[in-house]
Amino acid sequence: MQSLCLRRSGRIGLAAIVGAALAATATAQDDLDDILGGFEDEDPGFEVQAPTDGDTTEPPTWWDLSGSFELSGSVNYLRHDSATGTNYVGLQRLRSRLNLQLDLDLAEDWQARIESWGFYDSAYAINGRRHYTGAVLSDYELDAEIGEAWIHGKLHDALDVKLGRQIVIWGRSESLRVLDVLNPLDNREPGRVDIEDIRRPLGMLRVDAYRWLWDGEWNLSAIAIPEIRFSRNPVVGSDFSPLLMSLPKDEPKDFKDTEAAAALTAIFSGWDFSLHGAWFWNDTPRFHFDPTKPDPSRLVYDRLWMVGAGGNYTKGSWLFKGEIAYLDGFGFDGSDDKARVDVLIGFEYYGLTNVTISVEGTNRHLFDYEDALLGSPYFVRQDSQEIALRYTQSFFNEKLAVTGLVVLVGWNGGDGSIVRLSADYELRDALGIGAGIVLYQKGDLPPLNSWGRNDRLIFNLKWSF
Repeated sequence: MQSLCLRRSGRIGLAAIVGAALAATATAQDDLDDILGGFEDEDPGFEVQAPTDGDTTEPPTWWDLSGSFELSGSVNYLRHDSATGTNYVGLQRLRSRLNLQLDLDLAEDWQARIESWGFYDSAYAINGRRHYTGAVLSDYELDAEIGEAWIHGKLHDALDVKLGRQIVIWGRSESLRVLDVLNPLDNREPGRVDIEDIRRPLGMLRVDAYRWLWDGEWNLSAIAIPEIRFSRNPVVGSDFSPLLMSLPKDEPKDFKDTEAAAALTAIFSGWDFSLHGAWFWNDTPRFHFDPTKPDPSRLVYDRLWMVGAGGNYTKGSWLFKGEIAYLDGFGFDGSDDKARVDVLIGFEYYGLTNVTISVEGTNRHLFDYEDALLGSPYFVRQDSQEIALRYTQSFFNEKLAVTGLVVLVGWNGGDGSIVRLSADYELRDALGIGAGIVLYQKGDLPPLNSWGRNDRLIFNLKWSF
């Protein structure tokens, strides 16, 4: 469920504090330069060479290589088995992950980036690989991928182009998705991390035109997406999958089934709004029975089109947000395609020192509803809701950050809920540790109806370079 993927909040408060600190440092440095400027010597007529000790050649300034190494783990403290019979109590994850990112300044107003990552999870060797399905070992034990890989530059003073794998964020929500439909998610362990950490980049061509009108900055963006990728969800044998066997998929093809999107955004002092349109493939496949195929029970992806709008408004310590989207093309066997309207409203409050509070809610209404859709294999309500409550607070000059997040499915959590409590501490520059707990409350409908005992303790150690 895309709505169950969670996104970190509080970045506005942190950015403000960091920006103030940098500004103060820059001002102090300028004052010191002014004072010392009165003591500069006249040009002596010769160049003084500073003593060197070995090779002091500066590295090239046109490239920058950065990255991180992270060790993360999960421990399940409640006894539970997957649908295929694997016992998932105890150590469930002990993953070592390396991330690398290369940024290039190619020429004036042109940049490029390529990033990649890979991980190995030793928990499966420790527990015994024979206990897990081949799908689990393939998806969770060892993996690597090219992430963002693009070139970006100016065609004109008010016209940019960006080509390659990239991420486009349309939504304003901190935890839920309405307008944010373009990039799929890596949702293999739902609820562990936020949306911003699990978006999958897509190969696309993006052209942006800029204009300043009526005291606002206007941006018209046109996007073509020839690379078709989908969200990575729990596979058969995972304790998050209710399936006993995998079903064949009918997937769209790269280039042949290209996606397209466009957006118009206007930013003014204290508020902004945007209009969106997209023709894309639904990231979540649905069940389809095709008697003409040797394997008639299949998963297929619906081609959807969407029009929507969103906006933010700030007032003092408050940020109010809203999104609305009309989507059409949802398929159901034995019925005509159906349309849906998704609405999101929410707010964030920054009036308390080092504290951010966020509340968001969505309602998704399906038109031409039929009662049979509530049962297998669709499990869809005419109106479904999600509510996300988030509290973050920092301590010790931003070294310790504490987060509490609750996501309810249904107004009263009747279809399940996820709670995450976590703390992250900066041991020193570029080195941090974190720990927390993720709790899953069983609901009436899939997928949370089978996650009731998936609670886990989580921890991580991250070194950035």
